[in-house]
Amino acid sequence: MLESPPREQALTMRYPIVLLDVGETLVGPRDSFGAAYARALAPLGVELPEELWERCMREVWDDMEGVVPRGRDRYAHYPGGEREYWFRFAKATIENAAGRTVADSLVNEALELLGRAFRDVDAWKVYADVIPALVGLRDSGVRLGIVSNWDSRLPRLLDDLGLAPFFDSVGVSHLEGVEKPDPELFHRVLRRLDARPGQALHVGDLPEADLDGARAAGLDAVLIDRRGRLEGAYPAMKDLRPLPGLARGTGETWPIFPAPGE
Repeated sequence: MLESPPREQALTMRYPIVLLDVGETLVGPRDSFGAAYARALAPLGVELPEELWERCMREVWDDMEGVVPRGRDRYAHYPGGEREYWFRFAKATIENAAGRTVADSLVNEALELLGRAFRDVDAWKVYADVIPALVGLRDSGVRLGIVSNWDSRLPRLLDDLGLAPFFDSVGVSHLEGVEKPDPELFHRVLRRLDARPGQALHVGDLPEADLDGARAAGLDAVLIDRRGRLEGAYPAMKDLRPLPGLARGTGETWPIFPAPGE
């Protein structure tokens, strides 16, 4: 953990606490998830374009989002836990992409290869604006936390990518047993920071998880949209460069979604 500036400095900030999502906020795949699937499945005789893998993965992700109630830990939903979740995900993705039924043995082999691929730190990138933004926040006295819907591998990934020292508290949905948008995940991280919701700003990329969850927990929120997915439906930052100014209450003005009642 990095040393924080004096507490008196933090108290002068508009937001002395900033919580951040991880996926597509701090980090993303170095190539694409579809490219990782294409590389992993090719040795097993399933050779398909990465664009097809990417589309099928996102379709299956959306389908499985509808199976698990919002706020529930998806990785604990099935009797086999985290591994069964990813087995079902991989099987549906492979069958959708290949247009045929595949044997469970092939899916198990694919899971081993995919697991190795996504455990490799070189499969991930920290966006170029992230470290300068985190340094700027810490230098201003802001305390930082993670609130992420992710499986049990996230703490190791944050450590491998050199991000872990910036954060005073890390809330990983599978390790906490609750997911965004349930307010409890936000509240647990804030309790560990000895902070109140009104002191905090949350930053994430998904309106239904990050925006709805943060505001339900009593936090203000701001969205980030690195891929232009929101298409003007919500005002959003393109990257994290404005974030230190937002926390200080100076610099560029970005639309902040206030907590209800503010």
